[in-house]
Amino acid sequence: MPELTWRTLRAADALAWAALMRAIPHRDRPVDHVETAEFVRNLTAPGVDEADSMGVFAGPELVGCSIVLPTADGNRCDVEGGVHPGHRGQGLGGRLLDWAVARVAQRSPQPQRVGVWCAEHNDAHRKLLARRGLRPSLHYHEVYSRLETVAPLPAPSLPGGLELRHYTTDLDEAVRAAHNDAFSGQHEDGHVDRERWRRDFTGCASFLPELSFVVLDARGVVAAHLLSYAHDASPHTTGQRDLKVEYIGTRPGFRGRFLDRVLLAENDRVARERGYVGMAFSVDSANPTGALRVFERIGVYDPERDDCTTWVLHEGVPLGPEPGAAVAAEGGRA
Repeated sequence: MPELTWRTLRAADALAWAALMRAIPHRDRPVDHVETAEFVRNLTAPGVDEADSMGVFAGPELVGCSIVLPTADGNRCDVEGGVHPGHRGQGLGGRLLDWAVARVAQRSPQPQRVGVWCAEHNDAHRKLLARRGLRPSLHYHEVYSRLETVAPLPAPSLPGGLELRHYTTDLDEAVRAAHNDAFSGQHEDGHVDRERWRRDFTGCASFLPELSFVVLDARGVVAAHLLSYAHDASPHTTGQRDLKVEYIGTRPGFRGRFLDRVLLAENDRVARERGYVGMAFSVDSANPTGALRVFERIGVYDPERDDCTTWVLHEGVPLGPEPGAAVAAEGGRA
């Protein structure tokens, strides 16, 4: 087996990163959409330093990586990465996590909270995080449906004075304002500034404007919105056209008019028309609007029919490396 080399990641490693992500089973994959542009975007995001990533290479192949990403509110650093299935059981996951914890500590003189997403069924990963002092704090349900198994959604009548439209760039700022209003008080998504919105929401490579919609009132105010993205974490055939409804929100003053159903029905209709095979969405289990129950009630989600993976955010101030654990340095070898 080739000697392992540890070094920081670069934009030129994008293809190697994509190969690693695609090698990880979809139920454990830490990203929804394997897109090289997204990898480069993370490496160059505001607040991310060139020293905030680490890759483990076996020759030219990337077999493990870890990237430290500060959250938008600055209260936590999330760690994103993974280890190739063929290189698990060698302690690489623990060493990469220990490197990330040490890197977060270097970023600030004050103790920093660290967050790591873990699939609920992944016992080895969960136990590793627990040993480092990270505890579950948030649960997300990731649902995937094959459209051929789902009856087309009925389209409710749009209340008078409201208009359904495709997302267009001239509405971008109005949609951002509506998003912040609709998601106020929810996990991270109620305070998105212009720069982050254009980088991570409507300017990222996976955004699908043709499958994103808004409802406008008579004044042209965005009352509700739905944003879709390309999705390639399907548990089924790779290479098929899947989408993910990432955000669907209604401003508080417009709730109770079934605008979410109007948006979902239009998204469903256009997705089928354009030949999409599957649709995914994720829901915070603590969502105050009861989104998962709404999706089940209108037929978007059926626990007996659909694939559902629960992802858990483990966070806290880490305990640090286990005794005797080696933390890799840039340019080091295993």
